[in-house]
Amino acid sequence: INKNTNIKKIINVALDIDTSIEALKISQNNQSFYSTLGIHPLYKGDILELENLYYNNPNDKIVAIGETGIDTSKDILEQIEKFIDSITLANQLHLPLIIHANTTKTSTIDATKTCLDIIKKYPVEYGFVFHYFQPNLEYLKEILKLDGYISVGSNINKTNAQKSLEVVKYIPLTKLIIETDYPYMTKNLNTSLTNTFLKICELKNLSPNLANEQLNDNAYKLFRKLK
Repeated sequence: INKNTNIKKIINVALDIDTSIEALKISQNNQSFYSTLGIHPLYKGDILELENLYYNNPNDKIVAIGETGIDTSKDILEQIEKFIDSITLANQLHLPLIIHANTTKTSTIDATKTCLDIIKKYPVEYGFVFHYFQPNLEYLKEILKLDGYISVGSNINKTNAQKSLEVVKYIPLTKLIIETDYPYMTKNLNTSLTNTFLKICELKNLSPNLANEQLNDNAYKLFRKLK
């Protein structure tokens, strides 16, 4: 981590068993790194293997279960089952959930609505965040009613980001988290985070110091095992 930035801790988010193992090892060998355990909706894997990973390895720096959720670019029946199993595991381990909800343009199914319907039936007990939230004010209101968070990244700096900007303006700052989604959505960590952070300051009419303090508090509140 560059000592000249405000980045003090990094959460490596897993996508399958192999990346869960890799993120876990990195977190154990690097003081500033933390990990998650997860099976992304588009990846293969058994949730029971994640449970075994947690109990058979040092788990003091595993801060969440995820990514998990729904992606309509593929059939969602198996995804729904894995999502429910991930909720069960997160509740069992007293960990929050990182949710991937992606609705493709041609899909008749809405991924965020599907995730919300499942969460209402199978409540998440230790918090959740919709990562790289696809902007929708009505779904945002439902997420807030369920005491959830959303995270945003470099998407709010795009020229066609009007809906994302409306979401950031509407959401209470206490329920907002920023991310990079590196390396998928950005190639430059420092520039991406800085631009996202400054856009939030602008939209919320806040000083960088106040915004930084609150966003850090949000991360510590959701990811309780961050030290």
